[in-house]
Amino acid sequence: MKSPQPLDLFDLPDMLCFARMRLYITGRCGKNSIVSRPIRSCCDFLEKSFFMKNSRINRLGSLTFSRSHRVLVLLLLFASTAWAQTKTLGSAAVPTNSEQRTELGLQAARQNLLQLRHFLLGMPKGADLHNHLSGAVYAESWIRAAAEDRLCIDLAKLAFSKPQSSSDSGSDQPACGEGKVPAAEAHQDQHLFDALVDAFSMRGFVPSPGVSGHDHFFDTFAKFGGTDHGHLGEWIDEVATRAAAQNEQYLELMHTPDFSHTAAIAKEIRWRDDFSQLRDELLAHGLRDDVALAKTGLDQAEALRLKREHCGQPDAASACQVQVRYLCQVLRGFSKEQVFAQALLCFETVSADPRFVGINLVMPEDGYTAMSDYALHMRIVGFLHALYAKIHLSLHAGELAPGLVPYEGLCCHIRLAVEQAQAERIGHGVDIIYE
Repeated sequence: MKSPQPLDLFDLPDMLCFARMRLYITGRCGKNSIVSRPIRSCCDFLEKSFFMKNSRINRLGSLTFSRSHRVLVLLLLFASTAWAQTKTLGSAAVPTNSEQRTELGLQAARQNLLQLRHFLLGMPKGADLHNHLSGAVYAESWIRAAAEDRLCIDLAKLAFSKPQSSSDSGSDQPACGEGKVPAAEAHQDQHLFDALVDAFSMRGFVPSPGVSGHDHFFDTFAKFGGTDHGHLGEWIDEVATRAAAQNEQYLELMHTPDFSHTAAIAKEIRWRDDFSQLRDELLAHGLRDDVALAKTGLDQAEALRLKREHCGQPDAASACQVQVRYLCQVLRGFSKEQVFAQALLCFETVSADPRFVGINLVMPEDGYTAMSDYALHMRIVGFLHALYAKIHLSLHAGELAPGLVPYEGLCCHIRLAVEQAQAERIGHGVDIIYE
């Protein structure tokens, strides 16, 4: 008898998701599933938004729950599946004709993956509230952008890199150096192109000793970096177009504004334990200048999106109907002064631009800095939230499993996010059983 396989971190949410939706499909997002390319969870559509403005979708935030209770409701939503299965037929509601037709359609579609995909595409999805913009853009788009930006490809790392110089004399291609080639060559070399797509996504990934799905997933983000911010409008259009095709109505995209100037200020000032003094010095050194840059960059990106989708014209694309808002994301894997500066920039940006509806923290939660500074990060967010009380918080917390960190590390991330940082929404939360 074969021994049971260890549970992968990414299996659990998707298994619960499919159980909750009563769609008993073998497999998971990222591998052995209908769609293997997007780097997002199948459960994204099950989260409820506290942040949607002017939306036809009801918000759980309107209920008179405490913040702790609201988050607990989200985390325990899946538990109702087992209870629901024990209900007797006599207590079940009588299905309507439309429900019966839908059930019959689902039963028929289950017999064929293509039919099932078509059936699911047409289902109304409502809101996609946990969407990493850079992870939702397909690998092919990153490769095209890198070629347009005249970047290079490190053949050993299968990652983009900056050229040594803009170009050799009389050449249209960048000077890349030993072991590197211009990104445009990927469009002439199918093997290189395929290798990049595999490196940038979960396509065809098979775990091997020392390389788990978790490792490969998080490593992708560093590989396709370095492209020009001018592509942002293309990315938003791509994701919105795909959302429209999937019958989604609302997108919250996690996005990091350019914080290079803010990072330079933080490096100059350095860390101090007095949060108030640290904030005052960052603002005095011009951090708010980056808020204006973030707004201008988003203005340009959204204008490009509307142009590509022909919004407001007779031939407007269906993507124009998808409402897009943004979560300003903070990179938790950096030094504490950088995290504080980024968090302050995000609070200032969300305060100044209504298109940003909240804040999140990203990067692997099991990383060394994220783990060792987690409590500090929650205090930073809690301190800033007290000053910017109207800002909404959706935090990655509890994205941990046994084997990633010591068992002691599985405790309290969700609690700290809710009680100390004042988070209204939790992303993942799969380690709640250890809290």
